[in-house]
Amino acid sequence: MKSIALGSAWLGAVAFAFQDERPRVTVSGISSGGYMAVQAHVALSGTVGGAAVLAGGPYHCAEGQISRALGPCISGSGLDSAPLVDAARAFAELSAIDPLANLGDDRVWLFLGQQDPVVQAGVNGALASFYGAFVPGESVRVIEDVPVTHGWPTLDQGNDCAELGTDFINACDYDAAGELLAYLYGPLNPRASAVGQHLQRFDQGGIAAEASGLAEAGFAYVPAQCVDKPAQCRLHLVFHGCRQGEEFIGDRFVTRVGLNEWAESNSTIVLYPQVAASPLNPQGCWDWWGYTGEAYDHRGGLQLQFVARLIGAWSE
Repeated sequence: MKSIALGSAWLGAVAFAFQDERPRVTVSGISSGGYMAVQAHVALSGTVGGAAVLAGGPYHCAEGQISRALGPCISGSGLDSAPLVDAARAFAELSAIDPLANLGDDRVWLFLGQQDPVVQAGVNGALASFYGAFVPGESVRVIEDVPVTHGWPTLDQGNDCAELGTDFINACDYDAAGELLAYLYGPLNPRASAVGQHLQRFDQGGIAAEASGLAEAGFAYVPAQCVDKPAQCRLHLVFHGCRQGEEFIGDRFVTRVGLNEWAESNSTIVLYPQVAASPLNPQGCWDWWGYTGEAYDHRGGLQLQFVARLIGAWSE
């Protein structure tokens, strides 16, 4: 697998195409990565134009407390989106996050498995209610009828649909990757076979701040047409869940969730940033409760700074 440097000339050309078309940049994620996708969408809404969230919850849910992260933000018990909406408005007023008006023309796709034993329905409901304060109802799609456990549902990759496996990828005859991309971007060309040579590593160390909890390298799926004709390409960032990074399951997440097949035929670059496990974060989760600092869900948070730089690196 080839490694690439973010400062290379073709990367700069790709990013330049995105600068004036915010909806071309979208995010998705599962579990802790779902929470991270919400944080990136809300805090960086001037850049990110849509989000797909699998088994995640509302912005600022944990309020900087691990007890809330492991309590109502998972169980949904007593979880009220109204204070979280108020918090987001207060953060925007302080310019800690981008203006929330940016969300008004976005689309969001919210998924929770019908048999998810980890995240309960009240959490997805609170997430939908949170987005309902800023996004028109017709632009919020909620899916809760797929009989999958806590995992990313695919057509035929991973464990049985109801089996809670170690990689949290499940064969359910349901293509979450295609469904979410079609909702965020509109009608797609038919999926194609992924090309192994188009999956590359990139160095995260050059743009990640110290103590941000990021791994040394991330992955990028770059179709050939996105090298030769960057102006035709979209950019989609995907945040893995806890215990789904490379150090836990190798490249299974980046090769089996189905996004690369759609990217190949739809001129889409897919970035798979990676978190590293640490004493403060032994399961390699994205920070949605504050292990990197109090500003974790603000633009100034270390991981959100990294996300912004990762997107911005494509325009250097």
